[in-house]
Amino acid sequence: MTKMKILALLSFPAAICASINPRARSPAFLSDTNKPALLVRGGDLGPINGDAVAKTFGVLATGDAIGGTVSTAALYKKFHITVLPGSNGEHYLGHGIASSAASLAITSLLALTDTTSVEEAIGFGILARSAYMTEMLLTGKYKELGVPTVPHVMVYLLLLATAFCLISGNSDGTTLAKLVSVLLAGHGSLLFLNPRIDEDDDTKQMAKVDGGYMFISSLFSALLAFGVDPVKAMGYVAIGCFPLFVSFIGLVEDDAVVLGLNPEQWTFVAALFVGASAFAMLT
Repeated sequence: MTKMKILALLSFPAAICASINPRARSPAFLSDTNKPALLVRGGDLGPINGDAVAKTFGVLATGDAIGGTVSTAALYKKFHITVLPGSNGEHYLGHGIASSAASLAITSLLALTDTTSVEEAIGFGILARSAYMTEMLLTGKYKELGVPTVPHVMVYLLLLATAFCLISGNSDGTTLAKLVSVLLAGHGSLLFLNPRIDEDDDTKQMAKVDGGYMFISSLFSALLAFGVDPVKAMGYVAIGCFPLFVSFIGLVEDDAVVLGLNPEQWTFVAALFVGASAFAMLT
C-alpha cells in the first residue's frame, strides 16, 4: 500500500507536465489510426464532454460534504471503517472532509455552470469552509486538536476577508485567493504526507485523508485564481484524488467487501476512473 501511495504522488507532477506540454502527449497514440480504440458511444475519449465529467466530480464532492456533516461514525461503519463517535478521528473524517468537500463542490459547480464569475465562485467556496471554521471556534474543537488560538483566528479572519473581496469585486480579491489557496494546499499536503499529531495510527491515517481532501479542494481554487480553465483545473484535481482514495482505502478492514469488491479491487477501479476522467478533462 505504501508503494502505491509513493507512485501515485510521483505521478501527479508528471501528469501535469504531460497535460501542459503538447509534445508529451504522444500524438501517435491520439492519431486517426488509433482513435477507433477510444470510441465511446459515438465519441472519442478526448472530446467526450469533459465539462460533464468535471461537474460529476463536483456532485461527488457534494455527497462527501453531506456525508461528513451528518452521522459520520454510522456512515463509515457501512464501509467497514471504525470511527469512534466524538473522537478526533471522527472530526477528521467528518468535519474536516466536509469543510473541504463543501468548498470544492460549491466552487466547482458555480464555476462550471457559469452561475457566477470564477472570482465569486471561489469566494462562496471559501465562505463554506469558513462556516465550518466558525463551528470549530464556537465549540472550541480546535483546542482539542492542538491548534493554537491566534493562528486559527488569523486564518479564519483571512478567509472571511478574502471571501468578501472576491464576492464584492474588490481588485485585491484574486491576490488574496491565490495566497489563501496556496496556504491551505500547503497545509493539506503536509498533513497528508506527515501528520504530526500525537494519536494512534488509525487516527493519523484519518488525518491524512483530511489533509489530502484539503489539498485537492484548495488546489482547485488556486488553479482558478491563477487563471486555469475550470474543467482543466478539475482534471488536475482528479489526478490528486487517486492518492487520496488510496489513503481512504487504507482505513477499510483488510478482509472487508464493499459492494462486492475488496480494497485492492476498489483501488484498481479508482485508478481506471481517475485516469479516464483526468484524460477527458485535460485533453
